[in-house]
Amino acid sequence: MATDAPQQRPALLPDLERSRAVLVACDDDAVRVRESQPAARAAQLAETLISPAIGMAFRPENVTVVTSWQHPAEVFDAVRRAAEEASDVLLFHYVGSGSHHREFVLPRAVPGSEGLAPLRTVADLVRRSPAARRVVLLDCEDFEATSCCFTRDPRPGGAGTSSALSLVGKAPSLYFSSGDDMIPAGDEFTGTLAEALRSGVTDGPEVLDLVTLRNAVEGRWAQLGYWVENEHVAVPDTLSLVGGHDVALGKNIAFGPDGDRSRHPFHLDAGVVDLVERWWD
Repeated sequence: MATDAPQQRPALLPDLERSRAVLVACDDDAVRVRESQPAARAAQLAETLISPAIGMAFRPENVTVVTSWQHPAEVFDAVRRAAEEASDVLLFHYVGSGSHHREFVLPRAVPGSEGLAPLRTVADLVRRSPAARRVVLLDCEDFEATSCCFTRDPRPGGAGTSSALSLVGKAPSLYFSSGDDMIPAGDEFTGTLAEALRSGVTDGPEVLDLVTLRNAVEGRWAQLGYWVENEHVAVPDTLSLVGGHDVALGKNIAFGPDGDRSRHPFHLDAGVVDLVERWWD
């Protein structure tokens, strides 16, 4: 009696045994709603990455979420362990805003600190990892300073961005006032990325590589702009991207004619959204 051969896992997806993910959140004291805190966003993405429905990018036991940490050493330990264990994909996700975030990502003016931001230590651990593919997802204020920690080797004569590195992210673009503070008005990147993975991409590839995900997220933001229909209300627009062609974070549940479209899949990109919206006008 013939039996179905086991399906081979697509090569762009992380190898389940040899891949690790660390998601770090730095909560903002000015944010009063727990569901709006960075920790909630990190947890949402972590749940998505381990979901069998999208092909389980990582095993649950290989994903670490670090929240409510009191000292950067707690983050260092989690990243160091994952970086040492990963030989295929090492994913580092960071989401943060507010004063604690700035203490973590910006250079310190503290005696004995050599002026280095704690995040620089994280970037060094990621850089030294034997992982063949390194993925960095950044959803935070001070994006340029944060991303440079990963894309620029600080050592004298150090190389530029490694071909093993893929980086996607942005800074918040929408803010509202809370007392004397200005805080991000919503979850722009992390939540939209998680939803893209859960919903799939119409006419997209079988697995969702970072380039496809970047384009789909930007397409959803363009679609939001049409839905708002208010020139006085801004919406997010673009994501920064480095690399991204050689790693995927999930299967495309909307792939092919028999794909699941129950969650309203994302369009391929902002250009497709423009065509669709103009067709309906």
